[in-house]
Amino acid sequence: MATTGSGAKILVAGLTLGLITAVLLYTYLRRVSELPKQHWKPVVVAKTQIAANTKLTQNMVTLALMPPETIVPNALRDIRLVDTKLARRDLFPQQQILDHDLMLEGETPSLALRVPEGKRAIAIAASEVVAVGSVVKPGDRVDVIVTYRDPVSNDETTQMILQNVLVLAVNQGQTDPAKAEGAKTSMTLAVAPEDTERLTAADVAGKLRISLRSPHDATVYTGVGVTVKDISVGKVRVTVPPADLVKSEPPVQTSLPPVVITITNVVPTAEKPREILIYRGTEVKTVVP
Repeated sequence: MATTGSGAKILVAGLTLGLITAVLLYTYLRRVSELPKQHWKPVVVAKTQIAANTKLTQNMVTLALMPPETIVPNALRDIRLVDTKLARRDLFPQQQILDHDLMLEGETPSLALRVPEGKRAIAIAASEVVAVGSVVKPGDRVDVIVTYRDPVSNDETTQMILQNVLVLAVNQGQTDPAKAEGAKTSMTLAVAPEDTERLTAADVAGKLRISLRSPHDATVYTGVGVTVKDISVGKVRVTVPPADLVKSEPPVQTSLPPVVITITNVVPTAEKPREILIYRGTEVKTVVP
């Protein structure tokens, strides 16, 4: 019984010490986390996601305390500076708002602000056929297809070279999908830096065509391209005319009868050497080699 009582005391003591340690650790960590905030600075951040061209109000943003070393240069510090301004680009929750993220009403935003990080904007020609019937608008996703002559096989090859590409603008810099017409003269695409070279080379070497993707389709096509031979799955189609259209022609007779050569394999004797008989029609000629 004594052993059981002492074991219970040890257990209670251990739990008490553990609880005290946890409280002290929590208090210490709380003081450590609060200590640097004495030097943090307020900065204007977005409360929720704000779409480009949206007119901002003070209710859409808030002031957040941040360490000075994490505050981006030109970040707004006064919440009143956002009033009556428009967002040049999409703003996301807790994102610091910079002075060049906003513009005055009626001001045209620079296309450079719409180019995603790590991408480049490049334009290609568009027409009703190239641009899917002139229905492609800013914000759509497209695939780029090129038809060119293969320099090795000399076959005319069609290949998809870019997939799921963002359309930044159409025609003469139209970027608002609600106001822009479908692409009729040009399309500006956002591609990786290395793809600007591929796209330019493809445009020079062949003919480009665009296919429009569903916004919910992220499928990656892994084909290697097709040639004219692949249209019939690698088989050449031969069309045979009907029998009644085929005219039978009589065989052509030559002017001379065929020549028949017969070699007589006669055992040579001293008196008569081997002879070769040549038949030409009814005429027979003997030749001694």
